[in-house]
Amino acid sequence: MRGCAALRVAAVCVLLAACRPAGPTPRAVRPGLPTAEPRVRVGILVDAPEAVVTADGPFEVRVGTATKGIAAAAGERWVFTADAAGQVRGRGPGGRRVGPMPGTVAVVPRGDAAVVIGDRRYRGTALVRGAGPGRVTAINVLELEAYLLGVVPREIGARSEAEIEAVKAQAVAARTYAIGNLGNRERLGFDFFATVADQVYGGLADEDPVVTRAVRETRGEIVTYEGLPILAYYHSTCGGRTAAIHEVWPRAPLPYLRSVSDAVPGTRDRYYCETSNRFRWTQSWTGSELTEILRRTLAEYAGAPRGRIGRILGLSLTGRTPSGRAEALRIETDAGTYVVRGDSIRWVLRPEPGRLLNSSFIELDVAVNDGGVHGVSVGGAGWGHGVGMCQVGALGRARAGQSYREILRAYYQGTRVERIY
Repeated sequence: MRGCAALRVAAVCVLLAACRPAGPTPRAVRPGLPTAEPRVRVGILVDAPEAVVTADGPFEVRVGTATKGIAAAAGERWVFTADAAGQVRGRGPGGRRVGPMPGTVAVVPRGDAAVVIGDRRYRGTALVRGAGPGRVTAINVLELEAYLLGVVPREIGARSEAEIEAVKAQAVAARTYAIGNLGNRERLGFDFFATVADQVYGGLADEDPVVTRAVRETRGEIVTYEGLPILAYYHSTCGGRTAAIHEVWPRAPLPYLRSVSDAVPGTRDRYYCETSNRFRWTQSWTGSELTEILRRTLAEYAGAPRGRIGRILGLSLTGRTPSGRAEALRIETDAGTYVVRGDSIRWVLRPEPGRLLNSSFIELDVAVNDGGVHGVSVGGAGWGHGVGMCQVGALGRARAGQSYREILRAYYQGTRVERIY
């Protein structure tokens, strides 16, 4: 999900049929909320030089809004590109072609066949649209509940039946995020990225029987506050206490995204998320390693001049938030002093290129000599931004006997679970 560091565990899929479970009836219609299951559009290959699309059964290639198209056999590769005007063109086997044309080209499987974009199989259909001169975007279009079957395993992993209440909580949170963000990326031609920019989506290969049951048994349910979908942020491991939203990002406080203790009632120093391998952790750098990292990240995230930082002279935390996280990181260099606040600390103080610091719930041990900082060690707690539902905490709560509704109320306080379709 956007802004989260969620669990990343791939799952072998076993497909189960989905059906609408018994449960509460939908409440009165509210403006902006769907009353029937919506179709969603997921950007799979975004702004790419080409998109290779096929299906594992018979399919059709349809141009624009046509209801019939070119018949194709299972496994026929169609390669879609765009011309200098951004118009889509496609070529298949035997010299068959479509375009160039404005608008979209659809790849529509017949029957129960799955569409294949790149090397991954997906439910639903594929759309290919121009993304600019010589660039295309391939989009998976499918029902929301089918989309969740490929999201939830990527966000909480393959889980046991004993943990299904946590999986249900994850399914409801993911559905809430989707409902609340439909149409937000309309200018790109889809609703969600298939990455942590929104929610990680892996398609059919990642589906899991426990997840399928959890999605089916919570069909249409979302978390609301005063009748509207909440901002359903979640993260892997809170480290003992979640963070309020305004501690982490420059946002106004929200009553349901406040700091919440993850302590097990009636115990001393026991937490629902303590089974996480990132519950407590350490990270260290030599002076040269730290300088190399900060030369890049301070230029990208703090406006430091590129190539001007030669030495790190000092590193310190300036205050703590109410949940115990670092309020800001002060970095003194020979090119100037920079203050990085909240979750941005994770983006600047990276362990290595391409990986964020686990959390901002940290203590620093800085070794300094006459030449500046020559070593730093960080002791930290948790994994992710810390806002909203703690996923490993949710698993611990499920194993302790809490229901998914209790789990969601614990992390999103003052909210309710409602079925909207």
